[in-house]
Amino acid sequence: MQGVRRVLGKLANERGAKNEDRVVEACALPARPPWLLSARKATRAEDAQGIDVVIESDVGKLFVQVKSSRGGKARFVERGRAHVAVVVVTHADSSEKVLRKVVGEVSRLRAQYLKLRG
Repeated sequence: MQGVRRVLGKLANERGAKNEDRVVEACALPARPPWLLSARKATRAEDAQGIDVVIESDVGKLFVQVKSSRGGKARFVERGRAHVAVVVVTHADSSEKVLRKVVGEVSRLRAQYLKLRG
């Protein structure tokens, strides 16, 4: 049983890393908004804080957590990480759809920062 759990955990980690790569790649598409300057995978220290992708924007760094299901997103949101946008990415999502999802979620976070700036 432990072996099965280990294999399933490894597969989930691989899927997560692949989806994080897909988010970074989608954020480099020409269709991205002008305020989205660049994106990169999180450092180990950032990852330990629940951050998977860091987006550089016109308001500074915006943090993204990538999930593969709405249930995973709901569990993460329950923990109260208000400064991290959560994006659900599935294997069926095109790069353009991933970008739309990221922009949709991160735009809300960006709007909060803009509001604070006044």
